[in-house]
Amino acid sequence: MPNNHNYPAAHDSQKADEIWATLEEFAHSNQENAIAIDKVDKNLAIALFGNSPFLASIARRQPALALAVLSGNPSHKLEDILAGMAEARPGGEQTGDLMAFLRTQKAAVALLTAAADVAAWWTLEQVTAALSRFADAALELALAHLLHARMKAGDLAWPSGASEPVSPALSKNSGYFVLGMGKLGAYELNYSSDVDLIVLYDKTRAQYTGSRTISHCFIKITQELVQIMEQRTMHGYVFRTDLRLRPDPGATPVAISTDAAESYYHSMAVNWERSAMIKARVVAGDMEAGEDYLDTMARWVWRKNMDFVALKDIAAIKNQINRHYGQTHISFEGYDVKLGHGGIREIEFFAQVNQLLYAGRHPRLRVRGTLDALESLVTEQLIEPRIYKELLEAYRFLRTLEHRIQMVDDAQTHAIPETQDAIDRIATFMGYETATELEHTLRSHAQKVSACYDELLPDETSSSTASEYSEANLPERLKALGFDDAENAAATIEGWRRGRYRALRTERAKGLLEQILPGLLTAFSETQQPNSALMRFDKFISQLPAGIQLFSLLQSNPSLFGLMARMMGLAPALAETLSKKPELWDSVLEPDFFGPMESEEELGDYLRHMLSSAKDYQDILDIVRRFVADGRFRIGVQLLEALADVRESGEAMTRLADVSLKLLISAVEDDFAERHGRFEGGGIAVIAMGKYGGRELTNTSDLDIVFLYHVPDMNAESDGPKPLSPSQYFSRLGQHIITAITALTPEGRLFEVDTRLRPSGQQGPLVVTLKTFSDYYTQSAWTWEHMALTRARILIAPDAMRAPLEKSIREVLTAPRDIDQLLLHVHDMRLKLNEQFGTQNMWAIKNVRGGLIDMEFITQYLMLREGHHNPEIFSADLGTSIDRLANIGALSPDQASKMHAAHIFEQNVQSLLRLCLGSSQVDDTQISVGIREALCRLTKSANFEDLRQDLLSHQRGIYSLFQDMIEKPATDAINKNE
Repeated sequence: MPNNHNYPAAHDSQKADEIWATLEEFAHSNQENAIAIDKVDKNLAIALFGNSPFLASIARRQPALALAVLSGNPSHKLEDILAGMAEARPGGEQTGDLMAFLRTQKAAVALLTAAADVAAWWTLEQVTAALSRFADAALELALAHLLHARMKAGDLAWPSGASEPVSPALSKNSGYFVLGMGKLGAYELNYSSDVDLIVLYDKTRAQYTGSRTISHCFIKITQELVQIMEQRTMHGYVFRTDLRLRPDPGATPVAISTDAAESYYHSMAVNWERSAMIKARVVAGDMEAGEDYLDTMARWVWRKNMDFVALKDIAAIKNQINRHYGQTHISFEGYDVKLGHGGIREIEFFAQVNQLLYAGRHPRLRVRGTLDALESLVTEQLIEPRIYKELLEAYRFLRTLEHRIQMVDDAQTHAIPETQDAIDRIATFMGYETATELEHTLRSHAQKVSACYDELLPDETSSSTASEYSEANLPERLKALGFDDAENAAATIEGWRRGRYRALRTERAKGLLEQILPGLLTAFSETQQPNSALMRFDKFISQLPAGIQLFSLLQSNPSLFGLMARMMGLAPALAETLSKKPELWDSVLEPDFFGPMESEEELGDYLRHMLSSAKDYQDILDIVRRFVADGRFRIGVQLLEALADVRESGEAMTRLADVSLKLLISAVEDDFAERHGRFEGGGIAVIAMGKYGGRELTNTSDLDIVFLYHVPDMNAESDGPKPLSPSQYFSRLGQHIITAITALTPEGRLFEVDTRLRPSGQQGPLVVTLKTFSDYYTQSAWTWEHMALTRARILIAPDAMRAPLEKSIREVLTAPRDIDQLLLHVHDMRLKLNEQFGTQNMWAIKNVRGGLIDMEFITQYLMLREGHHNPEIFSADLGTSIDRLANIGALSPDQASKMHAAHIFEQNVQSLLRLCLGSSQVDDTQISVGIREALCRLTKSANFEDLRQDLLSHQRGIYSLFQDMIEKPATDAINKNE
């Protein structure tokens, strides 16, 4: 345990007393210019100078600085130092003078930071940020000095057109910028650290006026910048500087153009370079040019899909480090706090690997700092709180230990010393009474880190059963697994091995497939029809543009084999979707994938956050499509796995559509307004109809929508560069919205849209005013259109329009009606639908007698019949409508119960059949054994024959109810009139 003193004890008390005596003497002899000794913290001085010869040397050379630092208020002193470095430098200052100034400031920051760290005045984050901010300021000032010299010599243009003093402002519009990488980029700089830099320049921004080349100019500036920073003088050095993280460092100059860098990263870079770019930050130079460059590179860094190939590559880097440094276990003497097993690098890799995997789908992970990344991972529920706590505590401990090790002699070392005296010094400096206590704490943290890291890494060992699946043994092995046609299955697999498909042309892809093959075939063997599942998987990979990503994902997550097999065996329509968008697999690894769909507010927040990274309008369309595709896939899998029933999936699909349309339409309006402006107080309204209005969307549903608009003044024009009249404006806007929803982009379509339920149908205008809408439904609409209006749900409407629109719909639905005419019209409409779409196929759930249409007709007829006297009965949701009709006696409790049971049962059957087989009509022969079992699970039927009988019973019951309420009374009325 740490000792009970506020500060560590002195390992070398004689040295501590010596330095304290020096400070006392200086304070007494310089009373006017020095801080009084009684205001100085002696215990802190003993802790610092009795453990660190380096800090003691600073105090001996600069006693006034030491006294100021030991008197407290470190943040104020740091800001004074940084402010002084941002001021204009004296005219005519020589490079040597600037170097001396920077080194003096570095010593001040070194002592200040050490004091704030050891005294716990600052947190770890404040310590590393202080060091990083000083590095930024030093680089800015050194660069300003060099740019000033080039501008004065006529090689570069002055930013304002006239000469200026040396200050960081000279970098503006220079096109030259410095990226801080690693710990500097993340504001995590070590106490005694290199600064990793990449130096770039944008030729289109720089104004070079010299006689040679811009490349030569910026290379020389970079070489001189490095010399200013790292050359050792009598005053020490500022920072050791490493430029080896630049693109292809063995073949490129120390400063390269942004065009060359982009070309390299997009064509030749490997995954560790992408990982390194996570922390990249503009630390000096032309900030605008640098930020534009990083924005351009963001898409290369943050892939939209999970990258398990990157995971394996980064794991290989870590393994290489372990081999190079001989770190094979957690030792103590000589243990490398940074690179050892369970060390800082493993925590950093843990954060970065997860960022590379998930940040494309979770923008909140696009942060530079290690602790920020870990916090985002736990907030997004991508890691367990326990893991977050263990890694957080370990990181703070290990970084603090690293700083103490480096404070001793300002040495770039990360290792526990190997001599006992040196080990004891570090233990004392850390506040421990014995080295054994330090060792125990270190081992505890390192073991936890190593365990977390090892869980993340993929198993690179090949399957021990690989020989069983060799070409010679494969047919027998497949036969043993239960494949009916083992010879054909084996031939298919050998085709994969020979690279039959594009996705299997590379050796890496074939190697990954070889690793997953045993698990995959075992999973296929557990389906009802292994050969069919294998053939669908064959078709699936035949359509893949590439295989490495998918095979890497499966190899890293064997738990997905079973789900893959069930999808191939049961849901060819879903498998077809996956073959076109294999990245949908990524969503299965999300922590909430198998849980209920989030609320509309939560989904909206997530999509808004995703859209915040959109570069342009096209990007918005693609992001929304990916969001909906992920959600639709998630809902489909939950339905297939019987984790959600049709009510839950319909509600979830509708919520997904609502969120996406609201945000997409807002984006379309913004884009449209750039050209045509807006109408103050006006806007477009969208009404959801049909299944969409009733929150019953399935995996294949179209969106039935109706557009209306409102403007306060119909004679006004929009206020944009290209003004339009209201009718022109909203007609075009409505068409833009439909295009945004239905356009085929690289991410596919969002939804199909049906607008035929608008006033006057296909013959009417796409977008109408509220008055036109009300007049049509009051004076011209057919009964079937009033029936359709019972499922209307306002999705979007301007504030001034919502209440009047709700009132208009309510007045249409609750208007007094000729009950006899209503009955005849409903009956006639059902006859026409039956003539056009009627079927005896019990699996045609929508159109078969006793199916969903009959249920909707019964409910809508009763609502229109009873609505004048009972306006409260109307609801777009069919289940709610049934309950309300029962409440007023329009349906008996028994009838309502039968309606509910049939509605849920038939919708469950329809939804699963459409998910598995698409929208096509099916019969018994097309429903495989696996699908039959899935239907039984979803409907809670004992077996398929029971399910058939229950379905027939529900359909007979509903048709009987339809006959009693509509068909027979209408037929009697017709016969009576004749």
